[in-house]
Amino acid sequence: MSVRVLIVDDSVVMRRILESALRHVNLDLAEVLHAANGVEGLAALEESATENQPLNLILCDVHMPVMNGLDFLLEKQRRNLAPGVPLLMITADATDPQVLQAVGAGAHGTISKPFTLERIKTCVESLLTPVAPAPSDMGDAQP
Repeated sequence: MSVRVLIVDDSVVMRRILESALRHVNLDLAEVLHAANGVEGLAALEESATENQPLNLILCDVHMPVMNGLDFLLEKQRRNLAPGVPLLMITADATDPQVLQAVGAGAHGTISKPFTLERIKTCVESLLTPVAPAPSDMGDAQP
């Protein structure tokens, strides 16, 4: 499955590292969008919706100038942008109150810095792998 990803982080170096990590775990990237803060991230979400090019994943730093990750998540939800698209918070401190608030508000998980390729792979694969239907949902299918 070819995926479109939005990376929201104020550090251009971190955005490049995250994109590189996604490529190294063999994620089939159709496109990677970059935003330096939550305001730019919201604009990217609006543009994706307007162009009917849905995203499959959002990686968002917690601490950024202009608009932080928690405010980005809350505004994304308020505007109903990219509904259902998994969002992972990127943080240096998984116990940070803003991180905990973001997870409570609907973020799908966290990735702590420094991260490993294995951690990226595990998180991303779990969010992008479709869930197989339960056997009871298969009707009268015969083996």
